[in-house]
Amino acid sequence: MTGPNLVVLLADQWRGQDQGWLGGARGRASQVRTPHLDRLAAGGAAIAGGCASSPVCGPSRGSLLTGRLPHQHGVVANDLPLSPRLETLGTALYGAGYRTGWIGKWHLAGLPRDKWVPPAARPGIEHWAGVDCSHDHVDGHYYVGEESPARVDFVGYEPEVQTDLAMEFLAGQDAPFFLTVCYNPPHDPYDSVPERLRTGYPLERMTVPPNTPGSDERREVQRLYWSAITAVDAQIGRILAELDRLGLRENTIVVVTSDHGDMLGAHGLRAKQSPYAEAVRVPMVISGPGVPACRPAGLLGLVDLAPTLLGLLGLPPIGVYGRDLSDRLRSGASLRTELLIGNWVSFDNGYDQGIGEWRGFVTDELTYARTVDGRPWLLFDDRADPWQMDNLAGDAASAGRVAAADDRLSALLTESGDRFWPADRLLTELGLVDDWNAREIALRGDRARLLPTR
Repeated sequence: MTGPNLVVLLADQWRGQDQGWLGGARGRASQVRTPHLDRLAAGGAAIAGGCASSPVCGPSRGSLLTGRLPHQHGVVANDLPLSPRLETLGTALYGAGYRTGWIGKWHLAGLPRDKWVPPAARPGIEHWAGVDCSHDHVDGHYYVGEESPARVDFVGYEPEVQTDLAMEFLAGQDAPFFLTVCYNPPHDPYDSVPERLRTGYPLERMTVPPNTPGSDERREVQRLYWSAITAVDAQIGRILAELDRLGLRENTIVVVTSDHGDMLGAHGLRAKQSPYAEAVRVPMVISGPGVPACRPAGLLGLVDLAPTLLGLLGLPPIGVYGRDLSDRLRSGASLRTELLIGNWVSFDNGYDQGIGEWRGFVTDELTYARTVDGRPWLLFDDRADPWQMDNLAGDAASAGRVAAADDRLSALLTESGDRFWPADRLLTELGLVDDWNAREIALRGDRARLLPTR
């Protein structure tokens, strides 16, 4: 084969509104600086409608790799293992003759978090330099080895170390390759970004969105978060420069995205697992051969990424919910009109904040969500109310719109085969009770929510 090659740059917890190329999206001028991403966006498909169907790490990464929703791939909560029997972007490309590599966080191999991921738990991925899950962004470690692990401790900022590893991988390629680099930032801990990388965002100039309390603490978190994004953007620039230096850029599709966003205090919430745009919307820039410079309308979910990228590479798509949108990208046409979203199992930060199981959908115009007990929860007119401050679900005058949205959600659930069960039944039906109990004991201790075993 002769390519094209594929490089996916996946940052952790980078919300879609924080990209320089978006400019005044959501009603205000952007302050975040992403010059390398902006240049990539100018020459490829810059998609404002990038979305995570399940805005939390493991479930979203499972969807990205398989083209399936969480109830279809089984990773319905963090630290549950992805079945090695499922076809993934990695297995599809390995089977097509690609040299495959993964650098950074995986978070799909179950417990414990701090470990080498063996080949059986990362199907289709040959070259490995990472850890299943760690948030030691400075002076951390990773594991290498194809058949047995070796721990490597490093000194410095993890995204810079990971880019060094990526450049080593790229330098050795003489055949079509697929490389994913998973940068941990801008995921918390926010203060892990080195002081030398914070200078571009003076605290006195920081503002926060209108849906976020304007305290000094929030402004400081915003400053650190944007500093981490700009730091990751610099590493994107290094990858692009290396592809140019090696003469690989013109025959390489480059994708920049994230597994989910971050509430950062918006609506009084932190982290993810909620239906708000801060959690659901993610960067989505795709540049390379066959992808013209365009800003297509509509949505492209992470669940669509594997089939779409395979389509761009001329290979058969995978997945059962994700769509191959490659032809639409080639023509700059509108993408999806709607996307099912949800929180299949409430756990950890989401559970602690009272966010239960929910399902919903997004379009270019609205966001709707229903709770597991059947109650309409949120309806936002995202065009008239871009900061989602006016919940129409409790507005008697909007009862007709709420009913129509709820009917559409029911249809989408039926189409996807999602029975919308509460967490205990879903975990039982998927045969994940033992895995769930193990992750609760390991990560929650005396707060563990254990399910009865049969």
